[in-house]
Amino acid sequence: MAKDCVVGLDIGTTKVCAIVGEVSEDGRVDIVGVGSSVSAGIRKGVVIDIEDAARAISEAVAAARQRTNYVINSVVVGVTGEHIASLNSRGVMAVTHASREISAEDVNHVLQQARVIVLPPDREIIHAIPRTYTVDGQAGVRYPVGMAGTRLEVETHIVTGAVSLLQNVGKAVNRAGLSISATVLQPIASAEAVVTPAEKNLGVALVDIGGGTTDIAIFVDGDIAFSSVVPIAGVHVTRDISIGLRVSLEEAERLKREYGAASSSGLDLGAADTIDVNGLDGETRNVPRRQLLDIVNPRVEEIFTCIKNEIDKSGYYNFLPAGIVLTGGGALLPGMTTLCPEVTGLPARLGAPRDIVDLPETLRSPIHATGLGLVLYAARYTRNPGANAIAVSARISERMGGFMQSLQRFFNRIMGTDIEEEN
Repeated sequence: MAKDCVVGLDIGTTKVCAIVGEVSEDGRVDIVGVGSSVSAGIRKGVVIDIEDAARAISEAVAAARQRTNYVINSVVVGVTGEHIASLNSRGVMAVTHASREISAEDVNHVLQQARVIVLPPDREIIHAIPRTYTVDGQAGVRYPVGMAGTRLEVETHIVTGAVSLLQNVGKAVNRAGLSISATVLQPIASAEAVVTPAEKNLGVALVDIGGGTTDIAIFVDGDIAFSSVVPIAGVHVTRDISIGLRVSLEEAERLKREYGAASSSGLDLGAADTIDVNGLDGETRNVPRRQLLDIVNPRVEEIFTCIKNEIDKSGYYNFLPAGIVLTGGGALLPGMTTLCPEVTGLPARLGAPRDIVDLPETLRSPIHATGLGLVLYAARYTRNPGANAIAVSARISERMGGFMQSLQRFFNRIMGTDIEEEN
């Protein structure tokens, strides 16, 4: 069976991860290569040093390349940062054909109408994702091409970002010798890996707690309705520990991973429950574990408070019976699914990657949600013309022929998406 490939590149504050997936004609995704490196030149999802970021990207992609037979030339990149914003916009047009049959050109035109929004010159559209179509007053249409009608409407979810900051991500990727096939907002990608279709239909909030940012995507009736980024995440917890216990950041990270918890609920902590802490002077001292938890808990409460505020701002708080799905490395802190409902008032579960056959156990972690989600996102929406999302593809090997590029150009025309072509 012929196979195409996509490469997801997760550029995070603490790590850069490249994941190579083979996509068969029946849509099956097999992960064939993974590479990661310590992140550098990135802070809160924003490039602050292009050379350092390019070096980290090169190392991650080189590691993934060694595990495959493919020449990696282009990647699907996840983007995040405090500069990300979103809104929902509508487009309307009259169908004037004598046959009254809605064509692909009509869909493209109404999508372009929805993209006509007032934007400052320093911002650009990352996504214009069609949520639902309405034909002659009949709402809930998934894909109107071929239907008869005289009036076509579309509601789209538009994600925007700062032009310069997005360009810097592109420059870092290009400096690493790669081109970008598509950019995808990270929480949208993460949701592909960890959120079930039933949860999306019921109403759910995906919360990806990374190193530098916490990304949020809300899904209602199966479609994305809201997305945002909170500039507080796991690194802030580590820094609090470093300051509070007067230890290095490396030691603080170790203490967080080995002894930290978001909540002391359920923990039997006595006066004798102490931990060894390596101080800045190289001396080891005993510290009550409760002292560590008293540092961690307020910051995690702040993160969940910010999440609740964002959900309140979206207007969808009462439309989320499926609650919150927590993912990302920051979600691995014990007690997160206990504290989250206490602060937000919504049920919560831990989301790990799913729906990938034979996925290695090392990848079945919330840490890899975004990287795997980028692969799944690209694989799904290049093969489903009726899907309400951006169509993306990454042609990474000279062996694969032109099918994926032809399909990409076709979707670009009918979906009105912003995808950077390879030179």
